[in-house]
Amino acid sequence: MQNTYKIKKSFLIPYIATIVLLFLLFLLSLFTGQTWEKIILAILFVSSLAVGVEASRREIIVTEDGLKIKRFFREKAFVWMEITHLAVVVMRNKAYFLLTTTKGFYIFSNLLEKHILLIRFLLDRLGEEKVEVEIKNYLNNPVERISLIVMSWVALIVIIAIIVVKLMPA
Repeated sequence: MQNTYKIKKSFLIPYIATIVLLFLLFLLSLFTGQTWEKIILAILFVSSLAVGVEASRREIIVTEDGLKIKRFFREKAFVWMEITHLAVVVMRNKAYFLLTTTKGFYIFSNLLEKHILLIRFLLDRLGEEKVEVEIKNYLNNPVERISLIVMSWVALIVIIAIIVVKLMPA
C-alpha cells in the first residue's frame, strides 16, 4: 500500500497559469515597457516560478513502512517508530499540522489533496498517545483552505486584464 498526497490541483492549475502569463507579460514589457516595469515583472516571475516549482514538487508518501516527505531537491523518510508526535494549529480556514520526529519537525497544511485521509491514517497508525486531542477535534470539524485557491484565480484574472490592456492600441 502506498498513498501519495500532493498540493491541490485546484490551486496549482491557476497558479501555474499565472506564472506562464507573468512570463508573457514580462516578454511584452521587454518591447514596450519601462525599465522599472521590466525589473518588477522579472522579480515577480522568478519568485512566483520558485514557489510554483516548490509547490508542484511537494508531496507526502505514506507506505506500510513509514512516511516520505518530498520537496524540491529534498526528501526525508521516516519509519513509523521515528514519528513521536502529531499536532494541529487551526487559524480560520487554515490548518497547519506539525509532525515531530526524532530527526526534527515538519509542517504541512490543509492545502494537500485528501488531507483528511492522511490525518486519519496517521491517527490510526501512530496511536492515541502520539496524537493530540485537537487532531480528533479537527477530524470532526475539518476546514478547507479555499481563500488561497480563490486568490490564485483572482491573480490570474488580473494578469489577463493587464495583458489585454497592454495589447490594446494606444
